[in-house]
Amino acid sequence: MNILNGKIISIEKVNEFLSLNILVGDKNFFAVVLYSDTLSWMQTGRSANLIFKEMEVMIATVSSKISARNAFVSKIKEVEVGKLFANVIFDFDGKEISSVIKKKSCEELGCNEGGEFIWFVKSNEVTIQMGENSGK
Repeated sequence: MNILNGKIISIEKVNEFLSLNILVGDKNFFAVVLYSDTLSWMQTGRSANLIFKEMEVMIATVSSKISARNAFVSKIKEVEVGKLFANVIFDFDGKEISSVIKKKSCEELGCNEGGEFIWFVKSNEVTIQMGENSGK
């Protein structure tokens, strides 16, 4: 599981959805969640953890054009290749982000340690958890 800590910088409520902009270091991360009363802690300025599965992190070459708003260029720290899947670990501002992709895709992309790639995750695949410094 990938977990990043950030700070909520804006919230937009549209019907039953919340669109959140969360600052992680100096990078903007976006999430879309269904609103419920249990999410009333989500307020601008609050700390929040962003959680997303390794299988939700996709990879593209640096020259690729993609529509995902959560797209970041990072260097590959490590590649663990198995029989069917490969675990590609990125260095994202000193934190590790893991992406599990098919072994064949890893080979076709030429993923190797030190290579720069775009990793991205769709905003509706991000879970938000109250951060430690949220004031509650």
